Amino acid sequence: MKNLTVIHILLFVLMMLVYQCATAQDYVLTTKGDSLTGEVKPLLYGPEKRVQILSNDDKNSFTLFEVREFSSEGDVYHPVKGDNGYVFMKLIQPGYLTLYGYQMENQTRFDGFFLKKMDGEGITVPNLGFKKYISQFLEDCPDIVARVRSGELGKKNLSELVTAYNECVDSRTVDHSKVIAEREQRTIKINAWDSLEERIREKDFSEKKNSLEMIAEIRKKIERREAIPNFLVEGLKNSLKDTGLEGDLAQALSQINR
Repeated sequence: MKNLTVIHILLFVLMMLVYQCATAQDYVLTTKGDSLTGEVKPLLYGPEKRVQILSNDDKNSFTLFEVREFSSEGDVYHPVKGDNGYVFMKLIQPGYLTLYGYQMENQTRFDGFFLKKMDGEGITVPNLGFKKYISQFLEDCPDIVARVRSGELGKKNLSELVTAYNECVDSRTVDHSKVIAEREQRTIKINAWDSLEERIREKDFSEKKNSLEMIAEIRKKIERREAIPNFLVEGLKNSLKDTGLEGDLAQALSQINR
């Protein structure tokens, strides 16, 4: 009777494992709002970072600026602007202050650490000068700064540090949810213009320099929450006429009106 009970338990555990494997699908969320599930393959090496997804024998490939989030083997990744531009980083601990892992140079593992606030500020967790730079980065929470400077919260306590800072932020009366939503929307808009800029740099045409200057000005307007003058939009349309980039421009412009 005891053996029969053990068999039942083992069968139950096995069924639960099979169920979890069957339901835990990887996915890709695009900047256009599409959600795709299937077998995800990150292509994180080389100059152009991409993500492939195989679903129902249909393979799709997305560039860094076309992806908002993806999951691979249970881990979640976001495009994040680090010290050397945008890269895919692994989400370790979410919150107003988010902890990410990133690939250091010539490394395949995500052993580097990056801290990013929802308002857009970010910092690579330094090996040298940790107390100095992290204290400056988190200066809006004096109690956290004091714990960092005393050595209570160090590089070995990053998870505790993130939790403590987020609790500090949550205790304030400021409506951070609104700030976060606005910043996320601006990031989506800027990503679309970053993608267009990359496509322009790949081509040679007479108005290339003017186009890049106009995109830089548009990005500044978005960051400052200022209206984008119509003459800038029309000027960019004219400079990109007959370049094959009209579709990319239309995608970037569509983000402005959201």
